[in-house]
Amino acid sequence: MLVKDIFIELRERLRCCNVYIITNVDFKKDCNLKVSIQSDCIVLNYYDNEDYRRRDSLSSIESLSESEDDNVTCTIPIQEFCSIIPNSMSCLKVDKNTITFRILTEAKNGGNFYKELLAPLKENRIELNKLIINLNSGDEVKILCANCQNVVSNGFIKFDRVLELPTSNLDMSEWFCHGHGHTSNMLKPSKLDFLYRLTFFVINNNHLSEKTNKFNQKRSVYHCNRCLAWLGSKEKNNVKLYNSEVKIQHGTVTKHVFKHVFSTTDISTDDFIYTIECMTKEFNLGLQYTMMCKIVLECAVTATTKQYLLIWIMDKDLEVLRNSDIIDTNTIELHSSRLTKLLYKIEPCLNDEVETWLTDPSVVNTDISKSMFCNGLKHLENMSLKVPESFRFTNGYSVSYLNV
Repeated sequence: MLVKDIFIELRERLRCCNVYIITNVDFKKDCNLKVSIQSDCIVLNYYDNEDYRRRDSLSSIESLSESEDDNVTCTIPIQEFCSIIPNSMSCLKVDKNTITFRILTEAKNGGNFYKELLAPLKENRIELNKLIINLNSGDEVKILCANCQNVVSNGFIKFDRVLELPTSNLDMSEWFCHGHGHTSNMLKPSKLDFLYRLTFFVINNNHLSEKTNKFNQKRSVYHCNRCLAWLGSKEKNNVKLYNSEVKIQHGTVTKHVFKHVFSTTDISTDDFIYTIECMTKEFNLGLQYTMMCKIVLECAVTATTKQYLLIWIMDKDLEVLRNSDIIDTNTIELHSSRLTKLLYKIEPCLNDEVETWLTDPSVVNTDISKSMFCNGLKHLENMSLKVPESFRFTNGYSVSYLNV
């Protein structure tokens, strides 16, 4: 087959498509290729014959001839999703085994080049992942290290209240109609409270075993006393534990505290994606139409240092067209989905750029576990492979997607 993978960014309001095609042919050695842009499809013609010299790729409404025996033709129907303007191809780039270009589309709701009838925006077209809590008030559970199954809780424990924490990116003084001098930046759970937020939870350290508490007495990062896995962090008499690092045992069933409706094979990656989706949603404070969401994810490297993942949400509701996993015909069927496009950068320490982000009131931030940081970064790197290498980097940031 000529085509290996297709990835198309469809932007209705801009009335254009960015097309990324990965093929099984190295055009650096042999580039006998024609690209035809028709109103209902994209046609690729490849001539695998030395008698054909390299020709300029064309943008044409005319169909290409298929009379030659060595002519390989691949058709990509697109009329189901948009109507292409013929002869509108630009920014064509053929490099190694990739083909990239930009095409214009017709107005979907009528109109012309000067005006267009816009349909109302549909909010939340991306179906956000939902979090299922596997713990109810009154349940007797044990807390285990997810790595070695060591019991870190003080035997079976139970909580009277299971409550969600509000976002930490708001000033707590704004919760009340008048001033409270005793407000602090951290809610303190009572001894029988289970407070959770995103993919971590906060409990009183009296619920944890004496052996584990003694082992972590002089540590700011909370470790498993058997395998030394990083389970969370200490905050005075409270302990913050990450969902990806611990499990709960309820009767004979052992599972993570939080479960995702749309799940991958890795809980750390699920937690990473859910954290970004939720923080992007929380950014909707009236600023979403004037600026793009920025997120800082912090991860403790040692007891005193952190590394930072800077994330800049470029498009939180991007429609993309993709092929099925296996292409076994020269007429390729596309399917549509919506995802988040973002820029990201890793900073190994607290430098000037990180400080600028953290002091910006429009930036939201949170702590994540080490496994979430590492596996989430792998997820972003894998998702960036959907586009050619020359399009994966811009201004010092890497380009990637969520939930591809």
